[in-house]
Amino acid sequence: MRALLPCFAFAATLAAEPAWKLTLEDNFDGTELNAKVWTIETGKRRDSLNSPKAVDVKDGVLKITTWTDADGTTYCGFVTSRKKFHVTQGKTEARCRFSVQPGTQIAFWAQSPTYGRSGKAAGAAEDGVEIDILETTGLKKGGYQSVLHWGPYGNKDEKKSSSVQHPANVGAEWHTYGVEWDGAGYRFTFDGQPAWKDEKCPGSKAPQFLLFTSESNIKGWNGERPKEGYGLKTASLNTFEVDWVKAWERVPAASAPAAK
Repeated sequence: MRALLPCFAFAATLAAEPAWKLTLEDNFDGTELNAKVWTIETGKRRDSLNSPKAVDVKDGVLKITTWTDADGTTYCGFVTSRKKFHVTQGKTEARCRFSVQPGTQIAFWAQSPTYGRSGKAAGAAEDGVEIDILETTGLKKGGYQSVLHWGPYGNKDEKKSSSVQHPANVGAEWHTYGVEWDGAGYRFTFDGQPAWKDEKCPGSKAPQFLLFTSESNIKGWNGERPKEGYGLKTASLNTFEVDWVKAWERVPAASAPAAK
């Protein structure tokens, strides 16, 4: 028979378990994004234009549609919580589905406003890390990848990355994608179950903002855009949908009472 823990030992065990404080829950109700949390960033990025024209909130869903107008301009959506909401050594999850075509990449990710500031990969814990929770392109045929980037982007000697491929075709159905991070590393989940763990990348101590984005190239690592583009918004099948997003901060465990 397994010995029972004394009461004080059991209390100490409970105290060692961290608690979580929900700091963000957005179900995308209404017809507009919550301006206290989100910004739709605008302007040229890669071979497309970030624009509110690519972003809709309707029926409880944030929908980013990557599409091409009659003049050949391709519109993408870049929704971020930059300067408004951050997570520091916590966790985040979002329920998403997607249909992505070649030449486009979509992502649910977290980034730090001080990324690469030290100029060294070794400074990533303080600088912050690019955490790509869900990233995919039309070439992945409904599969996706999770990626960590750290160190300054422009320095090939200091820029580091770690990744895992999830090749199963899951994009057309709703699934929950998440990550939790602390000083020990990063733990990614799929529908609440462990999907990947990384301990090579320094655990970011920096505040990380959240992003839901699409990006498009004429030709790049994400494939080649069709010559005619993706069609008008009402016809485009190039979509990224988010049902909800949540985030939590870790609450330090209370000190266990001294044994008597």
